Formats: sequence, structure tokens, C-alpha cells
Amino acid sequence: MNIALSHLSLNFLGGEEKLCLSFIEALKASNHHVTLFTVEKTNWRTVKSVFGKVTMPDEEIFATPLPIHNNFSKISTLMFSYTNYLAGLIKLNFRRKYDVVVNTYGDLFNSIADVTYVHFPIRATLDYCQIPAFASPFKWKVYSKVYDLSSLFTDSIKPSILLTNSKFTQQVIKKYLNKDSLLLHPPVAVQNYISKNVKRKNYIVTISKFTPKRCLHKIPLIACRTRNVKFIVIGVADKYSLETIQNLRKTISMYHVEDRVILSPNVSRSTLINYLTEAKAYLHVMPFEHFGISVVEAMAAGCVPIVHRSGGPWLDILNQQQGESGFSYITIEEAAQIIDLIMSNESLRMDVSFNAQRRALLYDTSVFQRKLNKIIKKFDEQDVSNYGSL
Repeated sequence: MNIALSHLSLNFLGGEEKLCLSFIEALKASNHHVTLFTVEKTNWRTVKSVFGKVTMPDEEIFATPLPIHNNFSKISTLMFSYTNYLAGLIKLNFRRKYDVVVNTYGDLFNSIADVTYVHFPIRATLDYCQIPAFASPFKWKVYSKVYDLSSLFTDSIKPSILLTNSKFTQQVIKKYLNKDSLLLHPPVAVQNYISKNVKRKNYIVTISKFTPKRCLHKIPLIACRTRNVKFIVIGVADKYSLETIQNLRKTISMYHVEDRVILSPNVSRSTLINYLTEAKAYLHVMPFEHFGISVVEAMAAGCVPIVHRSGGPWLDILNQQQGESGFSYITIEEAAQIIDLIMSNESLRMDVSFNAQRRALLYDTSVFQRKLNKIIKKFDEQDVSNYGSL
């Protein structure tokens, strides 16, 4: 089949972009012809340096060859990007050149495609304190009002079958968009992370973009309440990360944990995997995380996950089971107590680590590919009226 895949930009290098790349890989593996549409030209060299080996689309279409993601703090750039993305979606749908149009940036427009993947509805971002790094709270509030008005128009153009990343996001979509969605967990190349390393160091790893909504400031507060543990924070950093990193370093200094909280922005994928295979546990500090790909990656590597008791990591990944495949916490004090418990009880750590690795297999790439192909096959058979469960 000839499939068009649209995404605002892969140059943001986040979880949404990783998922778009997974769509390309899965569709190409099933011998579909894939055309990728983005607003700006993809910097494939940077994409590969962050995500490792990627599958290229057959064709690329972009609205501008100029890099624009670094200027998203400007209203003019924001409006240019969003209006061109809308125009591009409309063209893809009404040229009749493609058998299926898939939109993997459904937070912005959850319609105007055959299939739309919604990571987290824009309407919910203010209530869940998940404002993008490129926007101030005031600007985002104004933009959200404009978005609500414009969505009255865009939603009427062409309805989509909605896909989403977790049970948690399904609930949010139902609440804020009043729409049903199908659950398609993001894929994780589990075999790339599997490690049988038993001798581990007293390391706690966190993988996250350095942005305010990730709540990384909590890590020094947790660190100062633990004993004999080193915290390593790994993730993508760009121009929107500078203030977050500066504030984080001030907090680290304030709580006198400079020797125990290490910031490692923009490390290679191989270095990231090495840290995971050496660490005893993984700490996720963002509340109401949509899913948590990095949590599954860490579990596959043998780390015991410690996540906030909310969102996809708790509802989906740990299945709300405390102490089985990982641990959850509400307060900073509770997180510190769990960390000390894991560091002091090797038998417990090994048992939970074993269960975590086994559970990570549920999110393997092969599972994602099978479910996605089931959806696309419905279009090939012209039987999209009833999807049932995936």
C-alpha cells in the first residue's frame, strides 16, 4: 500500500519523534511504500545520533528546508509551522494519491487523517502542568484558547481513527475530547537493552529531555535523602534546555549533592545503554507521564523501575502492582525510602529486576508491528467499520 505518514518535525528528538520512526520501520517491514511529510526538513544525521539506526522513508515532503524547531518560541514560527502542517495534512488526504494517511502528531490535529496517533491532548496540558519548553504559561494559555476555536473547524474536515499510547491517555482523551481511542503502546527494541549483568553499581539512572515539565528538580531533593547512591541524569538537551539545566545545577549545589547527581546531556545511545546495564534502578520523576518508553528500556536492561504513582508508567507498565515489576511513589520521601530499600536488599532487587525484564517483553517492537499491521490491513480490506481490540 502507498501510505503517507505526517509528523510536525522529527528534529525535536523526543518520544513522539521516536514513535514516528517506529511507524516508518513497521510499515516498511510490511512492504508498504512510505512517504513522510514534515514541516521542516529532517536532520537525519542528528536523528541517527540520538536514536541509533533508523529506517528511512521511501520519499520525503517538507514545507521548508530551513530549520525552524529552534525558533518555536516565536509566535510567527509557531503559526507558520501549524498552518503549514494543517495545509499539508489536507493536501495528503485530498490528492487521492495515498491509500492511507497516518498522522503521528495528533496532539495538534486529531483529525484530517485516516489514522491519528494522539500522545496527549493539547486541551489537557494546562491542567496537567505539561506546557512545552518553547512556550511561557501565558502564551500557551492564549494559544490553547485559539486552538479550541480552530479545532471546531478542523474536527469537521475528516474524522480519524484515534490511537494512543496508554490506558491513562485513553482516559484523558475521553475526558477532554469526548472521543474513544484504540490502545497501541509505543514499541521498545527490548533485545537491544537486555542484559544479564548481575554485578551492578549503586547507580540510579534517569532518562529524560531537559525540560521543565519533566520535573528533574526533584532528583537532588531525593538524592539528599538517600545514602551511598549516585544519580545519573541522561537525555537530549537543546536551546530550550539551557534554563532547566542551569536551575538543576543550582538545586544540586543547594542540596550539596554535586558528587552524587551527575548530568549527562546528549550522550550516545551506546553510552546510555552502558549506564542502564550497570545501574541497579531507574528513577522516573515526571507525574502523569503519558507512557514512558525509557521506563521499559530500563526494565529490559535489568533496572528496577521507580516511577511516580500516576500516568502510563503506573497504570500500564507496572499494571498498578507495587513491588512486583517495580515500585511507585507519591512523595519525595517515599521515593528515597524505596531507593534505600533496593540498594540494601540485593535479593529483593534481583527478584524485581527479573520480573521487570520479563514484563518489558510485552512492549517489544514485534508486538507493536503486529498490532499496527492489523489496523492497516483493515484499510486494505476496506473494512474499517469495526476494529475491535488490538
